[in-house]
Amino acid sequence: MHSWKFWFLVVSSLLAATSAQAGGKDTQRQRAARKACLAGDYAKGVSILSDLFLDTRDTTYIYNQGRCLEQNGRFEDAVFRFQEYLRVTTDLSEADQAEARKHIADCQDQLAKRNGPPAPDAPSPVPVPGPAVIQAPAPAPAVAQPRPPSILEQTNPQPVAESGSRIRAVGIVTAGVGGAALLAGVVLNLKANNIAGSYKDRGGYTQSKESDRKTYEALAWVGYGVGAACVATGAVLYLFGRRSGASTSATVAVLPAFTPGEAGAVLKGAF
Repeated sequence: MHSWKFWFLVVSSLLAATSAQAGGKDTQRQRAARKACLAGDYAKGVSILSDLFLDTRDTTYIYNQGRCLEQNGRFEDAVFRFQEYLRVTTDLSEADQAEARKHIADCQDQLAKRNGPPAPDAPSPVPVPGPAVIQAPAPAPAVAQPRPPSILEQTNPQPVAESGSRIRAVGIVTAGVGGAALLAGVVLNLKANNIAGSYKDRGGYTQSKESDRKTYEALAWVGYGVGAACVATGAVLYLFGRRSGASTSATVAVLPAFTPGEAGAVLKGAF
C-alpha cells in the first residue's frame, strides 16, 4: 500500500512539473506574440498565435490574431479572423459574441473612413449654343441618259449596210459552216447505219441501240438541212457581193429562219 502511494505521488509530481513547464513555454510564447504585435511586427505575432492554436486548439488565439491585426491597421484581415473566431467557437457567451461583432463593426468603419465616401457623379455638360451651320444644298441627282437599244433589242432590226468585199467574206464563211454541217450529217448518218447493221448479229437489237440510231438519224437530217441552207445562202451572198462591190448604197441582211423540223436563213437585200 505504501509503495502504490509512493509511485502515485511520483507520477503526479512529474505530470505537474511537465504541465508547469508547458505552461511556462506557452506564457513565454504569448508574451512574445504580444510584444511583436505591439512593436508593429504583426506577421510574427500572428505566426506565433497560429502555433499556439495548433498546439492547444484554443480559439482564443484566433481572437488574439484579429486583435493583433486590428492594432496594426490590417482591418480587412482582422475582420476575417474575428469571423473565423465566431464560426469555430461553439461555446461563446452572448457577451463574447457581442464583443467580437463590435470589433468587426469597428474594423469595417475604419475601412470605410480609409477608402473615403464615394465620389459624386459628375454633372452632365450643358451644351453651349454655337453659330448656326448652313447646310449646303445637296447636288442634284445625275440623270441617266437613255441607252440606245442594241440590234438584238430592236423589234424590227434594220439591215446592216456592208460593202461588196464584206458580203463576199460573209458568204464564204456561211458556205464553210454549211459544208461542216453537211459533213457532220454524213458522219451521223454513217453512225446510224452502223448501228442498224449490228442488228443482223444474234441478239444485236436492243431498245437502247434503236434509240441511239434514231437520235443519230435525226441529227444527221438536221445537219443536211442546215448545211444545205448555209451553202445556198453563202453562194447567194458571194454572188450578191460581187454584183454590189462597186456600189456603196447596197444593203443586205441575213436573218435566221426556223420552222418545225427545218432550219435555214433568209437573205434580204436592196440596191
